[in-house]
Parts: sequence; structure tokens; C-alpha cells
Amino acid sequence: MIPREVIRDYFQCDISEYGFQDLHDLVISKKNCVLCGTCMSICPRIGINENQPLLIDYDPECSLCYKYCAKTYFPEKFIEKEIFPKQSTKDPLIGYYQKVMVTKSTNESILNLSQNGGTVTSLLIHALNEGLIDGALLTGKDENWMPKPIIARTSKEIIEATGSIYALASTLLKYEEVINKYKLKRLAFVGMPCQIQAVRKLQFFPPLSDEYGKFTFVIGLYCTSNYTYDSMKDIIENEIGVPINEVKKLDVSHGKFMVYTKEGNIKHIPIKLIKKYNYSSCQYCKDYTAEFSDISIGSIGSQERTWNSVIIRSDVGMNIFKDALKSKKIISSSQIDISQIKNASLSKKLKVVKINEKVISALKLFSIPELEAKAYTTLLSLEKADLSMLSTAMKKEPSEINNAVNILKQRKWISATNGFYKPNNPVKVFKEEIHQLKEKFNSNLKKFKSEVFKELETIYIQNNLKSVKDNEFIDNFF
Repeated sequence: MIPREVIRDYFQCDISEYGFQDLHDLVISKKNCVLCGTCMSICPRIGINENQPLLIDYDPECSLCYKYCAKTYFPEKFIEKEIFPKQSTKDPLIGYYQKVMVTKSTNESILNLSQNGGTVTSLLIHALNEGLIDGALLTGKDENWMPKPIIARTSKEIIEATGSIYALASTLLKYEEVINKYKLKRLAFVGMPCQIQAVRKLQFFPPLSDEYGKFTFVIGLYCTSNYTYDSMKDIIENEIGVPINEVKKLDVSHGKFMVYTKEGNIKHIPIKLIKKYNYSSCQYCKDYTAEFSDISIGSIGSQERTWNSVIIRSDVGMNIFKDALKSKKIISSSQIDISQIKNASLSKKLKVVKINEKVISALKLFSIPELEAKAYTTLLSLEKADLSMLSTAMKKEPSEINNAVNILKQRKWISATNGFYKPNNPVKVFKEEIHQLKEKFNSNLKKFKSEVFKELETIYIQNNLKSVKDNEFIDNFF
């Protein structure tokens, strides 16, 4: 594992080769930005235009925007060691956890407003009232369901942010205000799996303050995919036929996008029919259960929609959960189907970008069999996978895949750690392959010149010299 000092220097050193142009080239232009708001919050030179971060002033290339982005380098092993206790269970599909159960709030007012069981709201209010946090970065909405980041410092403000919106929100946009305006020391955060990776960077390597804005409680929400506000509005108004200002509640359940109206009606549309609205970067995210949160909360796995399914991961999460349970702010039950959560997670982890057959064909230049070429390109999409996951994604027998990955390991196209395979950077892979091709070609050329060419030249001269007007055979084309 990389030492803390090395990682700290990476995040906080002003001398860097990165700038906003790198963020644009490697994240934004690749349609991988999650609009979390981190870059805009920590750098006043970055604004937003048409749902994209935009440089609006001179770029000093301090690299903060690039390093703290949710989609750039994330010191996974270091963060895992810092957050999760040694006795935690690590599951390949849902990450580290100590306990999985269903819960719900005991407060009827919260239950009436909540998405499902009101667990998120109850835990936040309990943490605030007990002095464990000074405030929370949450996502609220206006009367037209336009998402907006909020800093909740009271129970009332926390309750006002109750419910899921299913539209991208730049929740971390308010991080700078937490520090410089409100000077909150202990901060909670509720958000998507992708956002939490930025939160953990900010937590362990704070770029703006060592005193304020310390994330002490992080709640992650299960997430299959998300939408821009305009896309969500199109789904509700054009696909389902409900005016956006008539919506009371939104939900995703049993493969359907559900709309609850203020008049008491429920309308829905199958998720598969609105895939075209999915936000681009969601295609590349493999984290369904917010694996780096203190507590992950959703609904799948619970037998009733009025309960939440909860994955308790860190000691921070466990202590707050136990305290809220002891104080009777929430109740819990072991009646949970964890297989449902794992299946949903597996489905997200196995999303694969379809590779053009021309690419597979071109890889044969390196004398790599087709199955191995497909295994490598599949791993590029999966980020990492064990033998079973790769076999399922490729629809091949494990024995076939095992042979393929062994060849790829020998060729140094992939790496293997703890039963998981990860693709090596194609830039390095093919640079080495091209180097080897050149070496082989030059060796064969040298052999051809010394062993073959002279003999052919001699035969030609012996039998054809009388028809040669110029001494062209003297030319050395090597």
C-alpha cells in the first residue's frame, strides 16, 4: 500500500503537471464527469456551462480540480484501511460491511415524508441533536423538482431534503461555504456512490481547511443510474404524462420509474424504456451500494417498501446506528434478502461497453487469440472482475476464461490480485507490444540480410546481369 505521506503529497503538493485542461481532456470530454461540484467548490476559477465545468479565469495549474475530482485517482487501499475495521467482511459485490439489516424511523412525521423508511433523515437528525455533526451537505429541490445543494444545520432543514430526486445534483458545490461562510467543523454528507469518492479525498486530504468542513459521517445511497434534470423532466412529463409541479414523490421499484402525484395517483414506466435518458458517466460506474460510505441505504432487499435496507460498514456508522437504535429513533429487523442487493450490484458491475469487432481484429496484429483479446477489452469495461464475473460477462465457461486470463497475465496485459483481474493500461501494454514487434522485425531483417539476401542477389547477378543496364544491384536498400 502506498504510504500516507506519499498520497498526501500527491493531493496537496502545488507543483503538478495537471491543470484544468487535463480535467477537461481526461474526464469532461470523455463524458465521465458526475457533476458533483467538487472542482467548482475548491477553485473559484471554475464555473459551469450546459451541465459541464468550465474554466472562467486563468488556470494556475495548481491541480486541485483534477486531483479532487470524483473520477480521477482514488487511493482505494489506503481509504479502505482508514475507514473499515479489520473484522469487517469484504464481499466482492457489496464491499466491506459489518452488518446488513432493514430499518425504519419511529417518527411518523418523517415516515409520511420519507422515500421509504426514513432512516437517512432519522440518523442525520439524531447525529445533529447529539452533537456528532454540526450540519450536513444534502440535496434539496424546488417546487419543480430542480435539485439544489443545501447545507442543513437544523432538523427542519434536514427534513426538507427528505426524498429521492433521481437527477444529478452538485451537492459538493456548497463545500466551500461550509468552511468559509458557516465555519462548520463536523459535517455529514448524503449522496451517490460516485460523489462519495470525492468526499473521501476531501476528508483525508482537506485542500481548504484543517479545522472546518471535516466529514465525520458519510451516508451513501444505492444507485443504478441517474439523469440530468432535463432528462428527468422529459421522463415525467413526456414519457409518463405528469406535469413536473404535480409530482409528490418519485421512486424506482421493481424495474419501474414510479411517479406519485399530489392527487394520489401512481403512474410508471419500465426502466428499460427510458435507458436513453441515462446520464453518460453512469455507464462507467460499477458501484451500486456506495461501498466507501459509513452506512449505505436503499430499499432493495427489504420485504416492504416502508423499510430501508441498510449496510453498516465503518465503526463510525455502527456507533451512530447503535446510538439511534438505543434512543429508539429507529427500529431494525434482520428480515432482509441480501441476495437481491448482490444481484443488483452484480448487474451494475457487469455493464460492459461493446467493443467494435474491428478493434478485436486489429489486436490480432500482436498475435493474441480472439478470446484473449475479448477478455482484455471486457476487463477494460469491468475495471476489475473475478473469474466468475468475467465468465458471466463474456458468456463463456470458466475453464475457457481461466486459460485466457493466464495467457494475458503472461503477456502482462492484465494483473491479478486476491482473485481479481484488472486490465493494465493499454498505453503501456501496446507500447511494449510494439517494442517487441520492432525487436523481432529487426532481428528477422538482420537474419534475412545475412542469410537470404546475398544468396538471392548472387543468383540474380549470375543469371540476369546481361539484361541490367545500370548497376542497380549495387544499391543497398537496407
